Amino acid sequence: MKRIPKLLVERAPGSRSSRHGTRRALAAACAALCATACAGLFVPAAAQAQAVPSGTLPLPLSGPAQRVAQQGYDAYARGDYAAAEAYARKAIRQRPDVASLRLLLANAQAAQGKLGEASRTLAEAERQIGPDPALVARRRAFDAQVAASARSGAPRGGRQAVPGTGSPDNLTGRAYELAQQAYKAYDARRYDDAWRDVNAAIVLRPDVLRLRLLAIDAASAAGHDRDAWQAAQDATQRFGSSADLRTRRLDIGARLAPPLATEAEAARERGDTAQAIALLREAITYAPDRPGYRLQLFDALAAQNDQAGLEQAATDAVDAGMKPALMAYVMRGYARASQGRFADADQDFDHALQSSDATQRDQRVARVIVADVWTEEGQPQRALDLLAPLKPVGDATDAQIEARRYYARMALAKPVAGAAAERVAQAARPVFDCTVDRYGPACDVYAADPGFAARRASIVAAQHGDKAAALDYARQAVDADPRNPQHRVELINALVDAGDTAGAKREARATLDAGLLDAMPPLQAAYIAQRAGDDRRAYVYFAHADEAGQLPPQAAGDAGYSAYRAHFDALAARYFERAIDYGTAPPDGAAPATLPQLQDLRNAHADVTRDWGFIASLNYRGAGLQPGVSTGSAPGTYNNWQTGLEGYWRPFGSLGDRMFEVYARAYEDFGAQGDAPSGVSTALAAVGARAKPFESVNAIIAFERLIPIGSRAPADWLLRLAYSGGFGTELRLDVPSWWTVQDYGEVGHYVSNGWNYGTGYIEAGRTWRLDPISPKLTVFPYAVVGMDYDSSINHSIPVGMGVGISSRYWFRDGFYDSPKSYVDVSVQYRWRLTGDNRAGGVFFGTVLSY
Repeated sequence: MKRIPKLLVERAPGSRSSRHGTRRALAAACAALCATACAGLFVPAAAQAQAVPSGTLPLPLSGPAQRVAQQGYDAYARGDYAAAEAYARKAIRQRPDVASLRLLLANAQAAQGKLGEASRTLAEAERQIGPDPALVARRRAFDAQVAASARSGAPRGGRQAVPGTGSPDNLTGRAYELAQQAYKAYDARRYDDAWRDVNAAIVLRPDVLRLRLLAIDAASAAGHDRDAWQAAQDATQRFGSSADLRTRRLDIGARLAPPLATEAEAARERGDTAQAIALLREAITYAPDRPGYRLQLFDALAAQNDQAGLEQAATDAVDAGMKPALMAYVMRGYARASQGRFADADQDFDHALQSSDATQRDQRVARVIVADVWTEEGQPQRALDLLAPLKPVGDATDAQIEARRYYARMALAKPVAGAAAERVAQAARPVFDCTVDRYGPACDVYAADPGFAARRASIVAAQHGDKAAALDYARQAVDADPRNPQHRVELINALVDAGDTAGAKREARATLDAGLLDAMPPLQAAYIAQRAGDDRRAYVYFAHADEAGQLPPQAAGDAGYSAYRAHFDALAARYFERAIDYGTAPPDGAAPATLPQLQDLRNAHADVTRDWGFIASLNYRGAGLQPGVSTGSAPGTYNNWQTGLEGYWRPFGSLGDRMFEVYARAYEDFGAQGDAPSGVSTALAAVGARAKPFESVNAIIAFERLIPIGSRAPADWLLRLAYSGGFGTELRLDVPSWWTVQDYGEVGHYVSNGWNYGTGYIEAGRTWRLDPISPKLTVFPYAVVGMDYDSSINHSIPVGMGVGISSRYWFRDGFYDSPKSYVDVSVQYRWRLTGDNRAGGVFFGTVLSY
């Protein structure tokens, strides 16, 4: 009836197209353009390669804005700073949301000596765009230059002039000459010459800070970052830390650290974890403010099970003021618990749980990690209490939290065995998913998951279109952690993608049988149960999701179909009504349902609200002309008219894709040729029951008692079996015409008299909706092949072929219902192919189905 949707799963961890990779690539592209064009500034833009702000990213530059921005960058590169400023202003008018354009404007202003104006430009950008780290760091650098210039009397250009007399750090003689040469070389972008001359001046006057600053800037501009770093370290050692030196160290370190992270990743891949740890420690010295390097180090130490080393690294992060500090406290708590120091661990967890400077996602993950530790420590009730207040927020943490609640409940029922510290070290170890690029690492932290690597490989393989590999890795993830419900979900999805729907159903059933539905969010559990074919369980979980406010409006139809197949007719009707309401009038931004989707929902609503009906028919030689009508003339008669009336009742409701009805009918023949019986003498009544026992096979079995009314009518028991199929038989509103094929076959046995009969046909043609008259009126011209068999006449099988036309008018529809009733008139002519003259001639039938 309704396709079960594929389950939504978390995005590929570690994928180069993951949210960190995408976010960093977009921001880095803009920052790199500005940094490249502005390489000649006295103070490099330190923060441009640093962390990207959270929140929604602007779209990449394109179209006219991109072209104007490029003109600005080109103008800056050739030294035409006034033109660069004009182009930047024009581009900003088109794209005021792009931070790199604000940086271009400010840098162009600074290059013209307007440092104060450049600082104000960036302050205004921060107010409009937000505290982007690149904007903040650049503004602080400009402010520091303004302050330094005010103290030393230096001009507000890119260059610091050598001061005159009267200052404690006066330069005279050869030192003065070398400094002048160095400044001139720097202004001319001869950075190596500037580096040489300023170092010679420093030898003569090591007590002058601004010479050290010039040396650092010259080395940086010349691409000698390690020399620049060492110069900054030497200056800091002599003069102490200052805003000028801190800015330069951050800028240089941001360039030196990323290659080390890349080398560390390569070392991990070749199994040299010790080398990776050494490289990451060095990277942290260059970029102590970047949490990604510390998280990457945590990962390497945890992989080596070096709990003492992990504890120390986390302590270093806390002492260095790592922001946010949440994961530093969590990892130190995990390391201490892994060493059996549970009280110390709880102190760290208290710090972590009180932290509010991390994202909501990281705060929830931290609580899941703490819950893992406490469950493995043997305190599952404490873990449950920790997770109890967490409400669903619609991200991947919902599933992690539900799973941990399930694990804790299982641990309460059956406590885990073994040494607590060892269990914590192995079973509660967090997972780090780090993506390293030219700008450094970006790491996501996940709760413990032995199947994480296989899961990541499966999702990446699926993104590359390798369905076989995705399926194989998904199986490996389940094997690595069979109790993890998300791995089961992803395996089911991989089976569906591979076209193995039967396998997906088996795996869904196995997940259900393993009791893992209670480890999932209710909505996800509902879809798994639905995939497994257990619609009663599926509906229960849909209802739980609905009660908790977690049922999206677009999922109401799926809940309705499960209720429909679970025989909860009244409940199904209400969910179908919600789905139709949403599909016809979705909120702003949501797409309305398609006409076929709405038609399916209305068909289901019409069926689920039908408990009874009746059928009236009039036929001429109509055996087998229409399926489901009240035919049943006495054996041995043909070439006659027949009229009949039937009423039916569904005592158990719709029963979804199955059906059970009891019925009573009466019919008689008239207008028979020759001495065949006709009129009241053929009147016959019947009472019986019929059922559709299979969901996927449209076969009906009926058993009825024939009660004679007329003198020529037989008394008997009749067993009937019918099958109908085809497509395009329903009224469609999405297209004006459509192909239609319908086939019908029926066999029957008169128990007392021993007669047997059979009838069948297939019709194929095209249906047109007659909108100029009424959109509820259709016409169906077709070709037909039909046959009959009646053992009371002879044992031949007359077969005929011909053409026909049917017209149907649908009615009793409404906002929630497709038409529940119709009138159908059909006439056809067949040419006899085999058998007697029953196979050929004119056939006529009309039906009222109400």
